[in-house]
Amino acid sequence: MIYVCRHALVFKIKGEPIPLDNGYLVYSALCRICPPLHELNSVGIHPITGNPTSNHFLILNYQSRLKIRIHHQQIPLIYPYLTAQTFQISQHTYQLNIPDYQPLLPSESLYSRLVVIKGFQEPFTFIEAVQRQLNELEIQGKVELLTRQDGTPQRRQLTISKQEKQFKVRGFGVKISELNIEDSLTIQARGIGGKRKMMCGVFVPATRLKEVEEIT
Repeated sequence: MIYVCRHALVFKIKGEPIPLDNGYLVYSALCRICPPLHELNSVGIHPITGNPTSNHFLILNYQSRLKIRIHHQQIPLIYPYLTAQTFQISQHTYQLNIPDYQPLLPSESLYSRLVVIKGFQEPFTFIEAVQRQLNELEIQGKVELLTRQDGTPQRRQLTISKQEKQFKVRGFGVKISELNIEDSLTIQARGIGGKRKMMCGVFVPATRLKEVEEIT
């Protein structure tokens, strides 16, 4: 059965600073304490918010949250493993609380900090690839790449470590605007591109763009 995830479990998270490029690290750490997470293909994990530092770390603050986008029928599969539990990254421990359960909210404009689509690394062809995925979902919207202050596209990367080797998966920040309510919810529920459990292709209302800071 294919689930459409229109809700999110939202945990407060506390702990030491973590690398800014933490999608794979957090996903791997969560899978160690919650094995079912590895099998739930429809799940998406949001980037964790915090205060970025100049040395590419993220300092957690009172607003930091771990958000897992999940269908309500799947919640019992992961809830007991994560609620009020801790997980580790290297020597550091991170504490989760009892989560809230939040519905997705529609917005005319959405953005994702990092979208990755295999085989597409150049801005123009990448936009075309995003547009094709929207067309497959029968969604109409305006696709743009997020840009830095100098106007260049925001290229970002996800580092994946396997068998003592590291791989860099690269992509772009993406904004999709001029959406109706149903299309907005569909994009948030399904995402764009791959690696959604590693914080890629997860879209949120673009009013939160101010929370995203790029460290150069």
